[in-house]
Amino acid sequence: MRQLNRWWLLILLLILPWLPLSGLRAEERLRVVATTTQAADLVRVIGGERAALTALMGSGVDPHLYKPTESDIAAMSAAQVVVYNGLNLEGQFETVFEALGQRAVRTYALSEPVVQAGLIQEETAGVPDPHFWLDPRNWMLAAEGLAEMLAEADAANADFYRANAAAYIKQLETLYEWAAAAMTDESIPETKRVLVTSHDAFQYFGNAFGWRVRGIQGVSTEAEASVSDIQAVAGLVASEGIAAIFVESSVPRATVEAVIAAARARGAEVRLGVRELYSDAMGAPDAFGGTYIEMIVHNVVTILQSFGYAVPPLPESLGIVLPEEFQER
Repeated sequence: MRQLNRWWLLILLLILPWLPLSGLRAEERLRVVATTTQAADLVRVIGGERAALTALMGSGVDPHLYKPTESDIAAMSAAQVVVYNGLNLEGQFETVFEALGQRAVRTYALSEPVVQAGLIQEETAGVPDPHFWLDPRNWMLAAEGLAEMLAEADAANADFYRANAAAYIKQLETLYEWAAAAMTDESIPETKRVLVTSHDAFQYFGNAFGWRVRGIQGVSTEAEASVSDIQAVAGLVASEGIAAIFVESSVPRATVEAVIAAARARGAEVRLGVRELYSDAMGAPDAFGGTYIEMIVHNVVTILQSFGYAVPPLPESLGIVLPEEFQER
């Protein structure tokens, strides 16, 4: 499906007045559209069978660069609720969101409760970092906020949404405790807790789990890394003896490979991580990493294995079994 520019978005929204915007009847499911893979997963968990979900982006898709298609516009115009990340992660959607507001379609940013709690980090230039979900404690706030919004949109099933959120938050608490213990184990020297990735998406993750983080690109992938960016990161890798750096599933690997080449030219012994990390997009639905909890587990296990550290057993309450290829290497 072809992508649309700003004017075509406005025109398409204006010529779709026939799409239903009526209130929710008791037997109907709430029509929800979610932009990113993380947003869609949270709607599935909290909305359950009460939400008729349309997910716009798939695995491996970069939301910084994604432009809505005609089918995306039609789905959002027919929805009662559109759930998105916010903080300009979906920068190509701003015109659409403005127009949807004029058509009485409710739009909700999952970042809203995190912003209200004062937990949003900023890039050095003062730009808000949109990757808040990589700290499970922030995702707990997002889950609670989404449940309250869905409860308002579908009051007859308010208790259902809130109960789902409460159960999920307990899982997220367990996830955070396991990941924090794994990433700060005494076998990992503090000086070696350095994570180098494709772009600057992991600051929340690093702060949550006690690791320093350096991205080759900035918080958005719209601006390409410069030669000086690549050389600066290569210098860090060489000077601190960082053994592995990581490609992200939604970002081309060329800049990471350029850093590795530049670091090796300085005499460093550095390699790619044993597998990609998930940042702006989760894994495919049929693969490990296709849910939020699996995504965080995937990242923690991948980082630890890439540096040769042990992976502690997963809590049974998470209901997750590591695939065979994730077993100790």
